[in-house]
Amino acid sequence: MRITYVSESWPETSYEIESDRFGNYTIKAGGRVIKRVTSVTEYLGKPKWGSKKLELSAIDDAKAAIAKFKTPTG
Repeated sequence: MRITYVSESWPETSYEIESDRFGNYTIKAGGRVIKRVTSVTEYLGKPKWGSKKLELSAIDDAKAAIAKFKTPTG
């Protein structure tokens, strides 16, 4: 899933958040990768094909990470 997000902390910068069904996400600003997070590769009960819930949780985690940025580019 790919969304465009504008933070309340940095309204002049729009971020592109890309997540997948396994909980991985990437934050980009101005075409540059700002932060990339990969989820745990194996754990008990991990869905084989991922889940929508993990994807949405990754988006929320990315928004929280953007809120903690000290500058607009991380």
